[in-house]
Amino acid sequence: MLVSEDYPWSKLLWEYLIYIAVGCINVVIFFGLYFLLYSADLHATYRAGSAWAIAYFISTWQSHFLHRWLTFESGSDYRRSLVVMLAIYSLFLAISTASQAYFADTQGYNHWLVWAGNTTAFGFLTFLCLRFFAFPLADGRVTRSERLEEYRERRRA
Repeated sequence: MLVSEDYPWSKLLWEYLIYIAVGCINVVIFFGLYFLLYSADLHATYRAGSAWAIAYFISTWQSHFLHRWLTFESGSDYRRSLVVMLAIYSLFLAISTASQAYFADTQGYNHWLVWAGNTTAFGFLTFLCLRFFAFPLADGRVTRSERLEEYRERRRA
């Protein structure tokens, strides 16, 4: 269940706003990688699609770290959440790469507009999937300050 007495709409909205803020960091890194890889002209036929796929894959790892620490107050096991997140991102990687290649490389739409459309559409879908599957409410809650304190304790040990 997405919304409950323990997790009201206001909490979901606040978490989504944090997701967007953290997502802006992720998008800047993703965009930089895409820009560099597009400029490198990795594939003659699927220039935009190949740049998208590689940039997406690299930025996925960085996204998990930031979303785990900053976005979702979830007690999910690190490895499990990473595996689930990679599965979610892999599914969306395949769909969004096909979309990028189809609209930009095959149909000839401006690759920047297609990039922006893909990023927006798949960003929202990713949030929902991450909340439900990678960082579910059933795994409990660990606040950002508690997570930081755990990290400090591990470093001291």
